[in-house]
Amino acid sequence: MSRKQEISDFVLAAFHKAQRDALWKNSGGRLDTWHVSDFVSPCLRKSHYGKIPELKSEMTDEMAAILYQGVIVHDNSTLSSINELTMCYDIMKRKSIDTSVVKNMDDDEKKNIITGTLDDLVKVGDDFVICDKKTYNARGYTKKEASPEHIKQVNIYAVMLEASYGIHARYGCNLYLDKGNGYKETPIVYDVAPLLDTQKMMEDILHELQSGMPQPTITFLCNLKNRDKKCYCNYLEQCKKDGRPE
Repeated sequence: MSRKQEISDFVLAAFHKAQRDALWKNSGGRLDTWHVSDFVSPCLRKSHYGKIPELKSEMTDEMAAILYQGVIVHDNSTLSSINELTMCYDIMKRKSIDTSVVKNMDDDEKKNIITGTLDDLVKVGDDFVICDKKTYNARGYTKKEASPEHIKQVNIYAVMLEASYGIHARYGCNLYLDKGNGYKETPIVYDVAPLLDTQKMMEDILHELQSGMPQPTITFLCNLKNRDKKCYCNYLEQCKKDGRPE
């Protein structure tokens, strides 16, 4: 191996380590509870698999690079003094629980608890707005409405925010940032759903996740019909073993 190749390999390995260090810094304190991402996944079977330690796979360099872009954006795009707000919520008791208390709970005590981190809570006039940033690659496509899972995520944050701080957010805003066009901004604003409707949805999802293996929902993440003809689910082979329809 030439010295130049050795230097190239060293620099690349150092950068990959820096990426993973940044990801770990942003998720290293993650609590062992349900997470909002589990509840908004297009496929609840994927959330089910994510709780099985032996099914977890090593993060690829490609996935680390995708997640790293999100870390850069979130670390350098603070929109409000209320930023990166982590909340824990007992779904069945309908009450907020301090994160320091959750850390010391056993698994059975945490079975109904969901954790989420709200990007930014902004106030426009008299109205509180939950803002959640999303990076994506538009490739010429103009985003006209927020994705259903992103709206669901904000609605869940609204329930947790009300329980944790007594703050009622009337609006949600997804700030879409196009990675392929200099992080071109597209903010999409919508009304937050009634809190009781979201509470009922959370209870239904929790029941489904706790009742065994959910049915698979085949989406663009795993049908290989997306623009890149790729599978973005690490559990495809296991899902096939468990009877996923072709």
